[in-house]
Amino acid sequence: MRRIHTNFIRATLTSSLLLSSLLAGGCYAADLKQNIGVNGRTVSLGDLFEDVGDKAGIIVLEAPAPGKSKTISGNDLQRIASKHDIDWEKPDYMKRVSLVRYSRTIPGSDVTEMLLDQAIQEGANEESQIRLFGRSTGLVVPVDVDLSDLEVESFSLSERKDRFSAVLSVPSGGDIPTKLSLSGMVEEVREIPVFSRSVLPGEIIMQSDLSWIKYPANRLNGRAILSSHQLVGMTVRRPARTDKPLSTSDIVAPVAVAKGDAVTMMVRAGAMVLSTSGRALENGGIGDTIRVVNAKSRQTIDAKIVRAGQVEVVSGPTLTLGSR
Repeated sequence: MRRIHTNFIRATLTSSLLLSSLLAGGCYAADLKQNIGVNGRTVSLGDLFEDVGDKAGIIVLEAPAPGKSKTISGNDLQRIASKHDIDWEKPDYMKRVSLVRYSRTIPGSDVTEMLLDQAIQEGANEESQIRLFGRSTGLVVPVDVDLSDLEVESFSLSERKDRFSAVLSVPSGGDIPTKLSLSGMVEEVREIPVFSRSVLPGEIIMQSDLSWIKYPANRLNGRAILSSHQLVGMTVRRPARTDKPLSTSDIVAPVAVAKGDAVTMMVRAGAMVLSTSGRALENGGIGDTIRVVNAKSRQTIDAKIVRAGQVEVVSGPTLTLGSR
């Protein structure tokens, strides 16, 4: 009984001392957090240290901007701990620690889509796209902010409706939002066919080789290919890259007659069709006009390729054609 009574007294004294320490605002024995990060604009004791009890909410620092980090020296941490009666001692090796403000990124395409909707409301062509000046990345915002939280505070469209300036109000995590000034072009676009894979000369272009992109209309000239019908069944003059606008000068009909091939030469004379043999002096596809030499007269004439191995005379000296 004496031993039990002695243990009870010791436990009571220990509990009383601990309670007295807490009531007197005694120090908390704490550990520095391994990875220090915050969501909001401020840094509290609880963001820096483990096990600080009811002092966790005390604000001690300003946080960096969303997505940014800052360093805190070991001496500054020691001063913060001492000021708020936190039982923590800076290790000798510690020079500084890093603190990051958590964030998320709103894709740039979402921002431009929102600005395009505003431009269309102001009278811009619906078949347009937005090109921002000086910004090619998304918008870094606090973790609890999304696109619906952004507000177009002001929007101005030029008289020609091809340039704009705007001010976005972006929540900052505090009472005062961030004002973001943006400007750029409003470009009318056309959907054009481009290659979805690299195409080599001689390869016949198929519908499955094509995809469609939106491209600024003012950057397309009169030779630009705007229809897949201009491409399917053709080939390229030189290796072609993907996602690049195409011109009629890039495309050629597949070779139906190669230089040196024997061909049947045909000429129409009223209701009669006469033919003789010849040899091609150039490569050409169906519909192309090439130079051909008459095998009998040795005359060189221009002839249009009708099909593989057959051409139709379109011009040249008087021909000596033998019927077949």
